[in-house]
Amino acid sequence: MGRKLQLKEDEEVDFFEVKPGFYVFVKKAKIAEMLKGIVEEEKPAIAENVEKKEFISKEEIELLKKLDKIKFADRIPYNVNKMLSKEEKDILAELIKKGVVIVYKGGKYAKTGVYDIPNKFYYLVKEAKGEPSEKLPPIEQLEKYGYLIVENEQLAKNISQLLERRIKAGEIIGTRGFDKRFYVAKTEWFSILSDKMKELLSSGEKNLTDLKNSLKITDAACKVVLEIMNEHGDVIEKKRGHYELV
Repeated sequence: MGRKLQLKEDEEVDFFEVKPGFYVFVKKAKIAEMLKGIVEEEKPAIAENVEKKEFISKEEIELLKKLDKIKFADRIPYNVNKMLSKEEKDILAELIKKGVVIVYKGGKYAKTGVYDIPNKFYYLVKEAKGEPSEKLPPIEQLEKYGYLIVENEQLAKNISQLLERRIKAGEIIGTRGFDKRFYVAKTEWFSILSDKMKELLSSGEKNLTDLKNSLKITDAACKVVLEIMNEHGDVIEKKRGHYELV
């Protein structure tokens, strides 16, 4: 039996679809707390007394970063295994054993399979890149860093509802990439960096690493700017990780 919300006269509520046909009502004042809980639940449940450094090694982190740089559509085991040394193949096998990497077989990958890093483990890659910590609630990440990458579609919908007024006002923009991630940015932050990006690309094609280093920003921040610019028709990715002005 449900529990009463016990609302005060000036309190507002919102609701979210948690799965088809099922909704949850939440006090708006509690939404940030709820989103923080969702993010924390996506992290792996590592046994107590086991530090992260014992859960995953430096070599495994490096391989995860290498795998993450490969476009999802190109992560077919046959292709990836040709890129790896024998040692790296052994490390990949260990990551699969731990469940940090999975071989997804569905849709167009039903026959070939494709290597994937589950959302709950993707924070390992982000932390290795020195990117915003997942410990911050999504909205706080957006406010602090100016951008946000969302892996979970349901979480993206919740955040979109929460930011609806600011999105309509043009204060927040975003897009969904071909990798199925959601790239979100504060318009002011994006405008500054996109202008600098256009200036860098005016001399010709450049790769993501060159752009990132020139602007002194993280991989994630650079990717957010490029994805939104691509959505606006300002840049095109000629080949993996290489961009030029349209």
